[in-house]
Amino acid sequence: MNIPKTLEEFQDEFYKSIDLIDQIGDLRIRQFIQRLNNVSNDIVVSSVLYVIGNNQRPLTEHIDQKYAGIILNEYCPKTELDVVTVLKSTLQNWNKSIEEFPFWIRENYGIEIVRNGLIEFEKSNLNEIEKDKLQTIKWWLRIL
Repeated sequence: MNIPKTLEEFQDEFYKSIDLIDQIGDLRIRQFIQRLNNVSNDIVVSSVLYVIGNNQRPLTEHIDQKYAGIILNEYCPKTELDVVTVLKSTLQNWNKSIEEFPFWIRENYGIEIVRNGLIEFEKSNLNEIEKDKLQTIKWWLRIL
């Protein structure tokens, strides 16, 4: 297993590790996560957001996001991406049981920026799924 240096390498290693869980348990994904302290925040954040927003793996979507959430929780990688951009790229596919995601958003941006971002995002043309998930984020973060 290599330490990822690009978004593509991260995704390859991450998804290989997830796909091997049925055969070898979570050993490989845990080893992968341990190596992330040598990976830039930009790669970690971009990759984790990609995993959360990825709807191309419906059979493993929950487990993919579970481990993406573990990465957010363990490393709390920082980003300067706009919070609305983050929401746009993830909200439609985010599994609401992955509570680490909204808490990471709050930790990264601060509650006021998150609150303002949620208000701004709410003004856009959201579908019912996005509206529901936005309410869930507000509930998790106690912004009701």
